[in-house]
This record gives sequence, structure tokens and C-alpha cells, in this order.
Amino acid sequence: MAEKELQIQMFGGFTMRYGGEGLAINKTGSSKSVRLLQMLLLSLDGGISKNELIDNLYGWSEKADMANRNRNLNNLLYRLKKQLISCGLPKEEYATICEGMCFFKTNVPIKQDTKLFEIMVERARRADGGADRTRLLWQANEMYCGQLLPGNQSEMWFFQKSNYYKELYIWTIRELEKEFLEAKDYKNRFLLYSRAAAIYPFEHWQIHQIQCSLEMCRYEEALKIYNETMELYTREMGSAPAKELQECFEKTELLDENHRRDMQDIGNLKSMDRIFMGRRNDIRREIFGETHIKGAYYCAYPSFVDYCRMVVRAKERNRFRAVLMFLTLSRRGKKDGARQMNFQEQMDLLKDAIGDSLRSGDAYTRYGNRHFILMLMKTEAKACSGIFSRIEKVYEGKAGKGELWYYADMTQELGEAVLGQESRER
Repeated sequence: MAEKELQIQMFGGFTMRYGGEGLAINKTGSSKSVRLLQMLLLSLDGGISKNELIDNLYGWSEKADMANRNRNLNNLLYRLKKQLISCGLPKEEYATICEGMCFFKTNVPIKQDTKLFEIMVERARRADGGADRTRLLWQANEMYCGQLLPGNQSEMWFFQKSNYYKELYIWTIRELEKEFLEAKDYKNRFLLYSRAAAIYPFEHWQIHQIQCSLEMCRYEEALKIYNETMELYTREMGSAPAKELQECFEKTELLDENHRRDMQDIGNLKSMDRIFMGRRNDIRREIFGETHIKGAYYCAYPSFVDYCRMVVRAKERNRFRAVLMFLTLSRRGKKDGARQMNFQEQMDLLKDAIGDSLRSGDAYTRYGNRHFILMLMKTEAKACSGIFSRIEKVYEGKAGKGELWYYADMTQELGEAVLGQESRER
């Protein structure tokens, strides 16, 4: 019978499995004992000093005498051993101390993702090149399935370890990127950037995704990534992403240098012109193909800003009134179950309620985690309370449990402010 091994995952979270069965160390151990275990596992090769463990587990604020601090650590090491055995591991010492250094020691074979990742990166570094090096780089890249112990990032010791592994991961990306650029392998480049964007969604990997999509003439895919990224930043960060992301989609100068050089050939230019002209019907369908129009138009925040600016300009000629309404969902609800509600689900319900309550000529967007902004066309300020009541009623009819409140501005004053600012900028 094959010997059981201890499988440990630290990228993207912390799990332990022994013989294929999960170990519930997070449930049986205190948070401090779990952190102790994680520090020992991340120091398998050379161990970690007692002083380093004490400083990071008990902090500088707990300045008891050294004897007490040593006693606390010894007790914690003893409890950790008991917890590991109670979880289902064989009876062993596990945590040992030798000449001021602590080690995780066991006869059970250990398969740990961080160690395997380091080994694979080192193999790729030593590889001469060619397909074998690419394969090793890919394997290392795929082993990194998330940030190291994301729940521990507030602690400096783990943050520094996390940065170390992140740098190795970024190195695999850059090395693979060079090879894929040279081979003009757009498909694998796109996959490489997509993995990075999934792990680090706020570090602008989407720019590279969009660039790669444009190089493959996948314009719909580039637009989809662009819109999804705008939506993500608006929802999670409360603001649009870096200006570079918009420039990436709007300016073809950001295409890869080699690809741009290839495009200087007149035949390629004519070919691209033919592709563009041949897509006229597709473009028309994308713009005007919404056959069943019902309710207000929802769009990402950057698109909503453009829409509102167009409204301001249209008002100059047609002289109609419009209202900008700011709608907020409170976490403190009216009903008993509101405190336990899934807030994301409630925001989705409110989004549907707004769309169902407004006219097709109105538009709205989500701003941050709790807010929506509405542009109400041909609307008087005195009508806002009725509109809000209608939204609130529809929201509650969809099992909404949050508390809503709103604030409204007439766009006449807002429009004058916007136009005046743009005039000064020019």
C-alpha cells in the first residue's frame, strides 16, 4: 500500500490533506497556533529562530520577561502537536527546538505547493532553453494559483513571504511573455495574462489582455474585457481604473511593437480596411440591435459619465429638464433578517428594481459597494419622490431587505459647471 503523504496548499488559502482526507486544523487550533504552523511550514529547509517566532506571534506590545515569552512559545508548540495528532496525523513531535531554532519535523512525506513552486522555478532558471524551458515555466506559472495565505497579508512576516513568491510568479510571466512574443503565440500570451488578471485583478493585467485581443483582431473580446474591468473597479474600488486602461483600448499605438511594424506593409493595411468595412453590419447590430427595449439603460460608470455629458450638450439645444439621482442602499435594514442579508444579492435586486421602475430613456450605473447613480430624462425635481417610492416598492417586491435613501440634483446647474470646467481646461 502506498505511503500516505501530507499535502499542503498555501497559495490562495490554507488547506492540509493527509492520505487524501482534509485536516480541519483551522477549526481545532487557535489562530495563533495556525500561524505558528504556517511559519514553520514556510521555513522547512533551515527552520526559524525562536526569537523571530516570539516577535511575530506575540508582538512588540507584549513585553513580558523573556522567560515568560519562551514559556508561552513552548506551550504553543506543545498544543500544536496535540492539535495535529487530534486532526488525524500520526503521533510525532512535529515542532522541535534545537539551539534556538524551531523546525517542523516529521517522517510523513510532505508535498507543499510553495516548495514545489520554488523547485520548478529553479529548474526553469537552469534550463538551457527551447520547449523544455517553456514547459517548466508553464508548470511553475500554473502552480501559483493565488496569493500566499491571503488572510495573513496584514502581518509583515507573511506579507514579505508573499512578495517573495509573487516576484517569482511575475518572473515566470515575463519569461513566458518573451517567448510567446518571439513566436507570435497570441493564444498562450492571452491565457498567460488572463491567469494573472484573475489572481491580481487590480494590477492592470487587463491592459495586456486587451492588447493581445486587439492583435488577434478580437475586438468584441477586447471590448468585453474593457467593460468588465471598468465594472469591477467601479464596484470594488468606487472609481474607474487607471487612465492607461482606456488608452489601451482607444489607441492602437499601444499594440505590440513587432505587430505595428508588420502593419506598415500596405497590403496588411488594405486587408485591415477590408475587414473593417466588412464589419459594418456587425457594428450596426451591436449599436442598434437591441430589439426588445424595456426599462432603463444600465451601463458601467465610465460609459455613464459619457452619456451624462452628452445629455448636458443635448440640453443646450432642446431645452429639456433632467435630474441626477444618487441612490444608496443601507446595510441597516427595516426587517429583522436584514442584518444577515447577502449584501451583494441585495444590490443585484436593487439594480433590477431600478431597471424595472424607470423609463427606457433613463440610464443608471453602480458606483462602489452601496450606491447607484440615475440620470432621469425630461423629469422635474418634484417628481423624484414618486420615482423613489416606485423603486422602493419594486425593490421590496423582489424581497429586498435593505433601507434606501436618495438625493437628487437638477442637471441645469450641473451642466453649466461641467461645460464651464471644460471651457477652462481648453
